[in-house]
Amino acid sequence: MNSSILIVEDEFVVSLDLKNMLEDLGHQVVASVSRGEDVVQAALRERPDLVLMDIRLAGVMTGTEAAVLLKQQMDVPVVFLTAYCDETVLQDAERSYPHGYLVKPFDRRELAATIRMVANKHQAELSCRRSEQRLKLAMAAAQLSYFELEVSTGTLELHGPLATDLALEPIMLQQMLAQTEHERLDKLLRSGKAFSGVFQAVSEQMPRFLQIHAQPQYLSDRASPVLIGVMEDVSRQQQHDLQRRQAHAVFSTTAEAILVLDEHGVVVLANPAFSRISGYSLAAVRGQSPQQFLYPQSPNSPVTPELHEVSAAHWSGEVTCQRQDGTLFPAWQHLCKVRAPMTRGRRNHYVLMFSDISALRRAEEHLVTLVNLDHLTGLGNRRKLETVLKTEIERAQRSSTMLGILYLDLDGFKLVNDTLGHHVGDLLLQEVASRILQCTRAGDVAVRVGGDEFVLITPDIHGPMDCYAVAEKLLSGISADLELNDSQVSISASIGIACYPNDAMDYTELLKCADLAMFAAKDAGRNRYMFFNPYLSEKAHLRVRLERDLKVALLCPATAPQLAVHYQPIVDATTLQICGVEALMRWQHPKLGAISPDRFIKLAEQCNLIQDLSDWLCAQVLADWPQLQQLTAPTFYLALNLSVRQFDDGLLVERLQRYFDRPGLWPQLQFELTETAFMQSDRLESSLQQLQLLGGSIALDDFGTGYSSLSRLKELPLDCLKIDRTFVATMTDDSRSAQIVQAICTLAQALDLMLVAEGVETHAQLAGLQQMGCQRIQGYLIAKPVPLDQLCALLQHGIHLH
Repeated sequence: MNSSILIVEDEFVVSLDLKNMLEDLGHQVVASVSRGEDVVQAALRERPDLVLMDIRLAGVMTGTEAAVLLKQQMDVPVVFLTAYCDETVLQDAERSYPHGYLVKPFDRRELAATIRMVANKHQAELSCRRSEQRLKLAMAAAQLSYFELEVSTGTLELHGPLATDLALEPIMLQQMLAQTEHERLDKLLRSGKAFSGVFQAVSEQMPRFLQIHAQPQYLSDRASPVLIGVMEDVSRQQQHDLQRRQAHAVFSTTAEAILVLDEHGVVVLANPAFSRISGYSLAAVRGQSPQQFLYPQSPNSPVTPELHEVSAAHWSGEVTCQRQDGTLFPAWQHLCKVRAPMTRGRRNHYVLMFSDISALRRAEEHLVTLVNLDHLTGLGNRRKLETVLKTEIERAQRSSTMLGILYLDLDGFKLVNDTLGHHVGDLLLQEVASRILQCTRAGDVAVRVGGDEFVLITPDIHGPMDCYAVAEKLLSGISADLELNDSQVSISASIGIACYPNDAMDYTELLKCADLAMFAAKDAGRNRYMFFNPYLSEKAHLRVRLERDLKVALLCPATAPQLAVHYQPIVDATTLQICGVEALMRWQHPKLGAISPDRFIKLAEQCNLIQDLSDWLCAQVLADWPQLQQLTAPTFYLALNLSVRQFDDGLLVERLQRYFDRPGLWPQLQFELTETAFMQSDRLESSLQQLQLLGGSIALDDFGTGYSSLSRLKELPLDCLKIDRTFVATMTDDSRSAQIVQAICTLAQALDLMLVAEGVETHAQLAGLQQMGCQRIQGYLIAKPVPLDQLCALLQHGIHLH
């Protein structure tokens, strides 16, 4: 066998002579090195089959030290070469486990024999290690643990998964087994024979079982016989066996009838309850399909699903069954597919279970008149909705007709309840129910599903346009003014429309589609109807996800925030000095990126998170305020936006006081509300007046886009008007927009209100506003909303227009 050899020798003549001799013998010398420090690098580079190494080398490192380092890096045999053979040299060499030792001078035959023996020995070692590794891998894959038990002393040597799974290092086999197993084990050990069995192991939690296979053996290195074998944890198998026994007990004693069917759907087994309920014996039905004997065969009998029609792994539903004597009874049936293991999911058999629910149906029929009506309006309730809608869907499916549902939600009902009282709210619901009934056709079913929500079921329609006509009548009828307890009330409705089978095929999905369409109608401005389309479902899923993620964002630690506060400077129109800032929230979603404030603020208002956002903003602004105070004058102010939803519970002022009751802070705070918010609620005026009494100022944001009258504007507790950016954006190109801005400037001067123009982006807009007398400017021409550190830089160095 020819080998590639690395020579490590510091005497050049000896190295050259050895190289020539090796090459004459047919071997390849891949490299020669003279220092121990170079051995590992040369061996890793050349990958030799053998290293011939002198013990005494030039340099600091000896050959034995180099051999130790080489052994750590790669598995290559080493044969030492030396002219010395004293005991000290031998002891040093032994520490590196060499494969041979040659004393200089050596002859050709000795060298050839040594290399040959070393190569064969190394190959045998590699083969032995590979065999041992394969055995260990096979044992590990089978979760088997190998053990040797010395019978005379009881000493146990254990290797494998159980050696690490057990919480102790047992030295006796009895220590691994429960106390109740010791006597049984002792008998087996005393017999001196091979044995196999399952034993309960020691466990502080759930029962644990070990399966042990042992065989007595006589080993050459042991004075007494030993037991050699394997053991494995069979707790799971034992648990499965127990479950099978329990399942058999349930099968035999349960009051529910059970039929086991083979893969072709014929009966192979039945429990006693089946015979008791149906009157059939197992012998009478074995080999038959349940369709042949269990269900009535008349054309008018309810349709029972065929086995091959059931697409899911489980099916449950009510069916009509037939006893052996021909009597019919309602039954609740479960059909379960059982797939055989190791068959790639192929069905092995079915389990069909049913119970007689005749008594239950009689009780339900007795109560149906009591539980299907809404007692306030006289319409059907949610229970009736489910019953009727499911029935109509089944009928529409059989007759291939179309079914529509209209989901109504009243607009502004909460305001009526809050302002006029719940008694008037109940009267309003009764009147709306009456108007809905007036708009229905024969066969339509109207129900109140709760609160101010109603559903109208319209069966047997020719197409969605039939629902369109009904929706138009409902909107017109509901929106008519009505007199309630000497109060004139105006109300409208938002209606969502979904149709079977165009939009959904079952009760839940159809109702969900109509509900989504109703919310879309509300988002589109209310007092209208919307038909469902798939985009609404995607939008709803995204909304739910954003709501969940917004809650998470509010709880993020300061070290990994998602929410941030940016400040947009407001400057004096003449001097361009920063006189205030508006605090604005930003949300950087970890997956969706930056979320528009208009989007997540509106979402927070809809899902009642707006107050949590406000609290977060106030806390952050309060933390930033000391740094801003050091860089600003006492006249500097901070503007905070308020949502109309924050005024619902009347506690807004108290919540703000928790953050801003600091000496001298209130006069530097300005609270902004949109013009639309002022129009939506009269109750917020008292809260705004309280904020003014505390020293804060009130700004009317987006002025010019709402519907406030001049008389109303005069009565509002205002200190500032903010011109909406839509007018500013077009004022240099559109004369009408410029005239509107001029009128707003004149109005602000007449009412002694501070005026701020938003959205200023060009020098022409700035010049026009300065000429019109606008006092303060805000917009991208001045600065975009920036984080605190960039705002501080602007406060220090001033504004520089581009």
